[in-house]
Amino acid sequence: MSMHNIRFDFICQRPVPLYEYLCNQYLDRTELNISIGSELYPQTSKIRYFIEAFATQAQLEELADDIASDFLLSVWLLDTHIQSIEQHSGQRKPLDLKNNNSDLPLYFCQHCQPIFGDNQQSLFADINLQCEHCKGHNKLCRELKSLTRHDIMALADRLFTDKSLALPVIGTTLWLTPPPLVLDNQAATSKADLNQTVQYQRPRILICNPNSLNSHFIVNDSQVLALSSIEKPLLRVRPSSDHPCLTAPLYEIQFAQNRLLVILAEVLRQKGINWLYVTTEINPNASKSDVVDRPLRLASINQHWMPITTLDSGLIPLPTNETCVHDISHYQDDHYSFTAKNSKATINWQVNPIDPTSLNAAKNRVKPLSYSSHDISASLCALNAAVLRSDPSEHHRKPQFVKHAAVFYFNHKNTCQIVTVDGNSEAELFFEMPKLPSSGYGICHSLTESPQKNILDKFKQQFPAEYNQLLDMHIHEDDGSLAQLMAVATLIIGAYPVETAQRVTVTELADKFIALAMSHHGNNAPRIDFPLTKGMAHRGLNWCKTLGTLMSFKLAGETNLAKLAFAFHDSFADYLSHWVEHLDQNIGVKQLVIAGNEFANPVLTERVQLRIGKNYPLVVNPLLDFDGVNIAIGGLYLKQRRG
Repeated sequence: MSMHNIRFDFICQRPVPLYEYLCNQYLDRTELNISIGSELYPQTSKIRYFIEAFATQAQLEELADDIASDFLLSVWLLDTHIQSIEQHSGQRKPLDLKNNNSDLPLYFCQHCQPIFGDNQQSLFADINLQCEHCKGHNKLCRELKSLTRHDIMALADRLFTDKSLALPVIGTTLWLTPPPLVLDNQAATSKADLNQTVQYQRPRILICNPNSLNSHFIVNDSQVLALSSIEKPLLRVRPSSDHPCLTAPLYEIQFAQNRLLVILAEVLRQKGINWLYVTTEINPNASKSDVVDRPLRLASINQHWMPITTLDSGLIPLPTNETCVHDISHYQDDHYSFTAKNSKATINWQVNPIDPTSLNAAKNRVKPLSYSSHDISASLCALNAAVLRSDPSEHHRKPQFVKHAAVFYFNHKNTCQIVTVDGNSEAELFFEMPKLPSSGYGICHSLTESPQKNILDKFKQQFPAEYNQLLDMHIHEDDGSLAQLMAVATLIIGAYPVETAQRVTVTELADKFIALAMSHHGNNAPRIDFPLTKGMAHRGLNWCKTLGTLMSFKLAGETNLAKLAFAFHDSFADYLSHWVEHLDQNIGVKQLVIAGNEFANPVLTERVQLRIGKNYPLVVNPLLDFDGVNIAIGGLYLKQRRG
């Protein structure tokens, strides 16, 4: 009987704890002469897990079936291979797992979920069901362990009675109907406004019946696979057109990510509930062993998934291609603080929730990094972090810093900028997206004082309702500059109902604009102007001309709002492409980084990739995120003194 040497490869974008765990489990099959291993590719940071076996054809076929069943899909899985090899290169001892017994890879797997999560099974709703494959029962906290089937059924009944169900043990509340909106005191300019001003939050949805997903949301195959993956991420999608209940422009959807939600979702599916609303509360005092909700929000770039913000603590190998100049760096957004530390072999980071009650006080404290207008620290941090790679074979005697690079750092809260680094590692601000006036009156006044006055006068006469909507607009100081521009564009093209009495927020208007662009079919669209203005030290945007162009198309009778929203994104990406070509002629752009949470906008990312990515491959760090941890880690590589 002939014997064969076969290797099973799993090429991953970043570490997958489950795959490490499974490789170790397969070592127990001693009759197959198995060896295992993992390998890091320094240039790309890709990780290869592999299982090698020496066995008969029949044994290998059985092994292949088992591996296909056990190695569940991960969003970080890029490719798989099965090939014949001459000899083994792996090891016959377990891999050194980063996870300990209190942090096992999964809450459930394909072995246990069909038993406790299927209403036809006798052990349905047994949240404590033991599984020797994923050992998810060991991840349950004491409060979850105490839940019986009767308790969980009572929770479902309470949800139907009260229309909401608070689950503090996982930091989540479920809602049958849209949760009440939160009053936003900052946006209110008077007591009268207070009753009409609410804080818009993009709705979050738990899918109870995956088979009905395409009936309610517009999703593609890659999104369905991601939702079904072991990471159970949140994806930003738009609802089906003219959906009778889903009226928000965009939603964040996900499948059940822990045992309690799996059971509740199945109970609700039986009762005809296809999806639920979800709200969460950040608990800064939660223990790391608690089953707290730390959603993984993903955006797609280069046909790969990237976290928008990483919410779990972690580490990466110490980069060898750049010189670290600080031992510790801090960064924080509205909800989390990020701390990065340099050690001898790794860069470690910690992510901690910020207590909402002390958030205002935290905003007033001096931060280690200041991100005021014209400050390029955040952009440089994003640039530094994106280009970091680790190659243990590289040893540089001279200091190594980024050269011939540029970054698009488009952030919703920080300033949107394009920053360059020349051949001498000298940084310069090339472009900064300006903030708009804080009110619609201020915006219209600026348009009146510009060459767009005649267009504005015609727009006011022909579309008085849209003009009055624009006058009533209010912009927060911390609304993102790109979102501000999209919000105004939404009102100009007439995409928001004029009969509403409620003051709408910039975020909701921007979401509406993005959803419109997502609904456009085809690549042909009008050209929207995004002319640069030259300041004393950097360039800005002549946003009056941009808005004037949109008004011109509206006046010309263009009624396809999706086409106009798409045209905005496509034209902006095209202008970015021209600006990069100009920078390339001046400094030689060898690395073009994209970063910032504005790239969670799928249309912007897609058009930037199409317009620029072919000539200037877009750089991201596959081990980090778009906005959060990457800024803290990039701060370790800032050359200037930070106070």
